[in-house]
Amino acid sequence: MVFVSRWLPASLPALLLPVLLLLSVAASGQRVLVGLKGGGAFSKAIGADATASRLRLGGTAGLLLRLELPAGLALQAEGLYAQRGDNGSTYGFSLGHRLDYLALPLLLQYHRDGLFVEGGAQYGYLWRTSPNEPPVFRLGELGFARRDLNFVAGVGFQDSSGVSVGWRYVGGLNNVFRPGEISGTGQRQLRNSSLELYLNFVFEPRQMGQLTVATGRGIGRGAVGAARLLGRAPGALYRAARQVGRKRPAAPRPAPAAAPAPPAQPD
Repeated sequence: MVFVSRWLPASLPALLLPVLLLLSVAASGQRVLVGLKGGGAFSKAIGADATASRLRLGGTAGLLLRLELPAGLALQAEGLYAQRGDNGSTYGFSLGHRLDYLALPLLLQYHRDGLFVEGGAQYGYLWRTSPNEPPVFRLGELGFARRDLNFVAGVGFQDSSGVSVGWRYVGGLNNVFRPGEISGTGQRQLRNSSLELYLNFVFEPRQMGQLTVATGRGIGRGAVGAARLLGRAPGALYRAARQVGRKRPAAPRPAPAAAPAPPAQPD
């Protein structure tokens, strides 16, 4: 229990609130979609002091829940594992780490003719950090802020099958380091910044249920048919063997001898 309490963010109810809101609104009869999400992310630090930050290639993956509203609008909540940070190593002027977040975006979307735009906010909880190089000047021991607030803006395209591709920018709103962690001329200002390219697949929950039921029925019918076949096989083999034993081929009969030709009559 102690480990769980340390691992979970203190504001876990704030993470679950958008999802609960979507589910409660869905009860009013609006169409709800669920889906999978994955893609890549180019991340670095931004801010007045992020002069030595370099791009880092990372990834993002997770689940999404979308509530379709009238007039082409939709409300979408996501639960993601997202990699941030940079490839820098300069103390105080880069992040110098890969930062792994558990992120929860809440987005408002507008869909028309397959195209969509989206915007909203994202809350991130810092799960773990990995330094780019061995610790220098306590670089590996710097205190990062556990909470990361961002704004989100993006565009994309979704086809009729539920597959969509999109571009999204996620910009940090708060300093990545805790106050007082970096010495020098005042507090260094470095925030997360990420450009994401992603692939989604969405579907209605009932479709998955129907597919599961159909698959289960097919497997069940196949198993029953195989069991019946295996149960009948020994008896069929026994009957076939008896038929072969009873119906032995008869010995061939000798051909009848040819009758002698009659004697010739004198003229």
